[in-house]
Amino acid sequence: MSEEKLTIYNLKNVLAAFIETEKLEVKSVAKTVGCPSPAIGRILCGITWPSDEMLKRCHTMMEIGFKDYKKLSEAQKEKISEKIGAVGGGGLGVGASLGAVSVLGSIGGLSAAGMASGLAALGALVGGGMAAGIAVAAAIPLGVAAVGYGTVKLVKSQFTDVQLKKEAFEPRWERPTEEVVAG
Repeated sequence: MSEEKLTIYNLKNVLAAFIETEKLEVKSVAKTVGCPSPAIGRILCGITWPSDEMLKRCHTMMEIGFKDYKKLSEAQKEKISEKIGAVGGGGLGVGASLGAVSVLGSIGGLSAAGMASGLAALGALVGGGMAAGIAVAAAIPLGVAAVGYGTVKLVKSQFTDVQLKKEAFEPRWERPTEEVVAG
């Protein structure tokens, strides 16, 4: 993830880029996060804003990777969300990103060896080493910036307008846009 904090305002673009990059379907992301598919669809289309819980879970999923997040139990996901909430909630950024890089490597922690190992592991995903890992980490914000149009196109390909409006609003996962503007 980028150095920019993940917020209710940028989650739709960051999540859309994540879904596209990982070649995922909204339905499988929703199941893994634990929310209804239409809730994610409405957030990606800008119909609603994500709740703090949605923000925390999506942030964690993007940090540790979809496959690893999918393996966590519901209790583990809630425990991680609680810890993120204690650290800051609302806007999530660099601290958790550094933690994810340190977890990727063969040497854990935030020491120079741990960071180098994590960046090398990230670089290995694209067939390179630590320098490639730095490039991959730096390229993520550029990919997010290019997603705007793709967000709506991606969601519309997986949902019809009727489906997005059919399911009941889920306050645990989303907020009405009026609440954010007024509040």
